[in-house]
Amino acid sequence: MKNPATGDVRFPDRNKAKALYEQQLSAHKAALQQLAQDMRLVLEQQGLTPAIRYRVKSFDAYYDKLHKQTSAGTNRRIVPISDFFGLRIVCPFLEGIETVSRLIAANFTVVEKEHKASQHSFREFGYDSVHLAIRLDTQQAGRLLPGVRKTCEIQLRTILQEAWAEVEHELVYKSDISLPNQSIRRKLASLNATLTLSDLIFQEIRDYQKEIRQHGRKRRAMAEQEAQEQDHIAISHPTTMPSPVHTVPVPSTLASHLEKTMLRALESHSNHDLENAIALYGQLLGMRLDRKMRGLVYNHRGMAYFAMGSHQRALKDFSSAISYDPESDRSYANRGLCYRVLKKHERALRDFNQALQINPSRPDSYFGRAQTCYDMRQYDQALEDCEKALDIHSDYQSARELIKTLQSKRS
Repeated sequence: MKNPATGDVRFPDRNKAKALYEQQLSAHKAALQQLAQDMRLVLEQQGLTPAIRYRVKSFDAYYDKLHKQTSAGTNRRIVPISDFFGLRIVCPFLEGIETVSRLIAANFTVVEKEHKASQHSFREFGYDSVHLAIRLDTQQAGRLLPGVRKTCEIQLRTILQEAWAEVEHELVYKSDISLPNQSIRRKLASLNATLTLSDLIFQEIRDYQKEIRQHGRKRRAMAEQEAQEQDHIAISHPTTMPSPVHTVPVPSTLASHLEKTMLRALESHSNHDLENAIALYGQLLGMRLDRKMRGLVYNHRGMAYFAMGSHQRALKDFSSAISYDPESDRSYANRGLCYRVLKKHERALRDFNQALQINPSRPDSYFGRAQTCYDMRQYDQALEDCEKALDIHSDYQSARELIKTLQSKRS
């Protein structure tokens, strides 16, 4: 199936290709199963147990894609297919995507990496997922079909990303009816945005639970240390337990109530029940909290107020968050956004500068400062900040859109 004159792989005859496919299918499946086992072992060694699925592309799907990708002409030169072997890893939380991606890069040969969200503008719907192509052991895989690359495509998704992909595939790609109007497209885009927000909220709840557990471990360690020094103090009732200057120990019953209230508040916030979320954040602020946790709650309540359009209340809460946790770059960035909306651009600029001084690796802060500079007609600085945001997160579509606007201003 090669052109003797050029050495190019030419488009194969269907019957010959199918015969080779059927002959090699068992070897293909065995190689992919072994790869999945190796992948599972790598992840389980790090305490990760995501769902792993794998498949060899069906012959009809392979041949149809080969036909679509092959360039026209006498020789019909083949465009290689990189996803003939496919493996999908589904993680509960967003943090798992980054962790699994890092482990794959450390243990396998990655030849390509792609964020699917970069294919969509901010006006389009389409859910994010990370796709990696790793080198495949072709000795185990057997003889490859014409046009098949020696790679396996790995898709990394959260559970919600997987759900969206399955539904979108049924509604959009498998349907023979095009979307009839902009209203339905907007509904799909809204659902996509809701799932994206849900993933972020789930991750935030996960992070909060980790913080609560870490706080509990510190309390137990302090109690055990005190118990060793004074035998009459019971570990389960550290009533006289000394505490660090920056924290106040929270009794386990109160900690449990605090955690439940926080989860209810975050759930209400994610469901856009903002008034209830604000009330629950108020309850939390009436509890005994260490300074950093109090700052976190003020920041969340400020975001809820901001979403309701109560910018002055939001501004007050963001300022309270900063007073309790001066190292919170998110609180500074949120206050900067609030000042920008209120057209207090100089104050907004100072807050974004402070946020970036605390954490220079957050693209949102660069983009917030870029928007502020744009409002102030400081176009060169706005462009520079957009480029810095993209250096950190290459798929930051909003930054790309602003760059286009800035370039039109300069032309």
